[in-house]
Amino acid sequence: MVRAVIVDDEVEARGVLRAMLQRRAPEVTIVAEGSSVIEAKSLIVDHRPDLLFLDVQMPGGSGFELLKQLGSWDFDVIFITGSSQHAIQAIRFSALDYIMKPVLGDELRAAIDRHIAKRSTNIEVQTQLLHNVAQPDERTMKLTLSQGDRTYAIAPADVAWCQADDNYTALHLADDRRFVSARTLKDYDEMLSPLGFLRVHKSALVNRKHVEGVSEGHVKLRNGTRVEVSRRRLEEVTRELRS
Repeated sequence: MVRAVIVDDEVEARGVLRAMLQRRAPEVTIVAEGSSVIEAKSLIVDHRPDLLFLDVQMPGGSGFELLKQLGSWDFDVIFITGSSQHAIQAIRFSALDYIMKPVLGDELRAAIDRHIAKRSTNIEVQTQLLHNVAQPDERTMKLTLSQGDRTYAIAPADVAWCQADDNYTALHLADDRRFVSARTLKDYDEMLSPLGFLRVHKSALVNRKHVEGVSEGHVKLRNGTRVEVSRRRLEEVTRELRS
């Protein structure tokens, strides 16, 4: 059984989520519901949940403000949001889960499955989330990446290219370090394209800052790596990199 608390200022939204959990995730038991940061803090102390469904925007303080006040937490968080792109990017960069309103059953089920697989997040991830939330724009946010039992905060500018590996993504840094993330390349494409990353192949994404040139159907990176460009993207990629 997964003990969960829902914090959302919209009564109807809480009801929809509760009903969907009953249908799609019967192993989740809602032990309490709240509508504000103040209420949420008491509920967390009283019920010690495994999982918190947390709305980002609420009167009297955001979901991020709640976590900032807690400092650290021993439960997992799934953000429920219709919020700004900045908030979504802060969550994504921190490798945490979010679901957009209106909540869809398949997305909810997938988030629950990820929670069950990994349970609570470590202190480094929590600290990085609070750092990312405080940044004025996404260019100063850092990616939360793990290697073994260690967690690293990596600047997107240090990532030379990303490579799809089934439902995982390998992130190759300019210094030849490699991290494997349980997110798809599509996720990283959406996260990093505003920061100058370019999709050159269905299985590859490159950072323009690390590109030396394009030749013979490949992008050559400054560290000597050659990344294949798909035929149908070659003209567009060449034009984009030369612009």
